[in-house]
Formats: sequence, C-alpha cells, structure tokens
Amino acid sequence: MVIESTAPTRIDLAGGAFDVYPLYLFEGGGVTVNMAITLLNKVRLETREDKEIHLHSIDLMVKEEAKDVDSLNLESELGFVARIIKFYRPKTGLNVTTKNTIPKGSGLGTSSSLLIALSGALNELNKTGVSAEQFIDYGANIEAQSLKVPTGKQDYYAAVYGGVNAIWSELKGCRLEKIPFDDESIEEFNQRIILSFTGKPRFSGATNWNLVKGYIDGVGNTRQHLLGIKATGLKMRECLLARDMEKFAILLREEWENRKRCAEGVTTTQIDKIIAEAKKNGALASKLCGAGGGGCMITYVKKGDREKIKNVLQSLGAKYMDARIAKQGLTITTQ
Repeated sequence: MVIESTAPTRIDLAGGAFDVYPLYLFEGGGVTVNMAITLLNKVRLETREDKEIHLHSIDLMVKEEAKDVDSLNLESELGFVARIIKFYRPKTGLNVTTKNTIPKGSGLGTSSSLLIALSGALNELNKTGVSAEQFIDYGANIEAQSLKVPTGKQDYYAAVYGGVNAIWSELKGCRLEKIPFDDESIEEFNQRIILSFTGKPRFSGATNWNLVKGYIDGVGNTRQHLLGIKATGLKMRECLLARDMEKFAILLREEWENRKRCAEGVTTTQIDKIIAEAKKNGALASKLCGAGGGGCMITYVKKGDREKIKNVLQSLGAKYMDARIAKQGLTITTQ
C-alpha cells in the first residue's frame, strides 16, 4: 500500500502568542489570525513486508533505518519524524519519505505542517479514525515534547483546514472560526501579498517559553506588549470579515510594531533596510512571519505594484517565494 499526503504552511497575520498555552488564559483568551499558503509538506508511506522502518528526508538528504517502531531514534536528525511515527505506531514496516522545499527557519510553521501531513497518512494507514481536532491536540503535545518548549496551535489549524482562519483560544480550549473568502477576495490577496525569504534567522529569543516566563515573572513590559498583540488580533479578524483592504495594511504595520517590542532581536538592520526601501517604493506594510530575526516576510502592496515591489525586495537580497492562499488543508490519497 502507498499513501501520500500533503499539508500547507501558513502566514501569520496577527495575534500570534495567544494560541500558546497558558498565555491566552492569563488575559482571558484571544484570537490568532492566519492564512494557509501553497508551500506544502509532502509525505509518502509505503508498507513493507517486514517490521523495519526506513526514513528518508529528501530536503535534508538524510536516511535512517530502524528494525522496528520501538527501535526508532528520537534524538537523531530525523528524530521529530521518528517521534510522530512512534506515537501512531503503524502495525507494519514502512518506507517513509518526506519532502519540504521551504528554507529552514522560514517562520511559516513548517514543522507543524510536516507533523499534520505525516499524522494524516499514518491515521489513514491505521484506520483508527483520529479526528482533525485530535490531530491538532496530539500534534501540539508531540512538538512540545520534541522542542522542549510550549507550542501554539495556529500552525496546525492552517495545515489541517487550509483557508483563512481565526483561532480562538479560550477557557474551554481552542476553536476554529473559518473566515469566508470568495474566489475574488482570495485572488486580490494573492495579487497584493508578496512572500519573500530574508535569510536564515539569527534570533531565538522571542520563543514561546520566553514569552510565558516573561509574563509570569513580570519582565519589562511583556504583559503590556501582549495586550497590544491581543487587541490587534481582534481587530484583524474584524477587518478580514469586513474585507477592509485599507485597514488591513494599518493592522499589519501595527502587528509588526507589537512584535518588535516583545523582545530584542526580532528585527535586524538588514530587515529594517528592506522594509524601509519597500515602503519608499510604495509598499503599504511589511512584517516578518513567526518569531522574527530573519525567515520569511510578507509585504502588502497596492494593486498593480506587485512586480515593482517584488523587484525591489530581490535587489536587496530577499528571495521571492511563489505562494498563494491554500483553499484546502490536509489531503490524503491511497494507491
């Protein structure tokens, strides 16, 4: 049997950190807004007649083997993949191939996308009927166990469901609100948002753990900055529901200012230069994805300005990435 699956990554628009347990509980809940994009993680499972597990990461150019599920090495270079397989415990041996074309440190939720793609394929193999919400809950726990820091849930929702999302984090847990976008609205965003890679991040200070610890310890203005992030997330949701394209630019800039105030190193001199030049040439707003310090950046432009701003970004060393809003989330096919 051969099972193939794909899952999209995402661009975060506003409210990031309010999907992280227990941060959202401290401030009475919040909302995180994102869009799934067509930069995909791909997984292929092929059953074997023995119990061996063979792992192959095409992008990392790494292969590993284990005599059975229990022998998988969770601390190896492919330890994250091994951990997911060990959790779902396939009943047969497997050849597992993963493919990711996105640069490491992109800030696009790549590892979460891989986790959902692999989880979906293993669930299809096992026929255990794990639900989409269980994928997300299990995924957050598996990734936190692997990273040794708290994880948020926004990445998993985009990977599972695709589209444009408002993820509410509340006392009862997390819930998804799909923001309905017709084809015309999706195409306008596709033409007005540019995704580029600014370089590998050199910064890891704005991790979820630092935010959690900073809030608990009352470090600096952490609590105040998180309130700003919460407010912008709520406004971004309303903006997208209303299709207010001009306010979108204002809120994207506001989110970037919130993010920069969270910790030192979120931006760099080079990134500031790229954003300033893009603005000088007519870009309406720019922000880095994820924790910052490098990785991917989204730039919002006027209608008709896409090629001009794209060329400006590339002239400054940012690598253009061809991505559109992904209408569909996790997909699985069986042969």
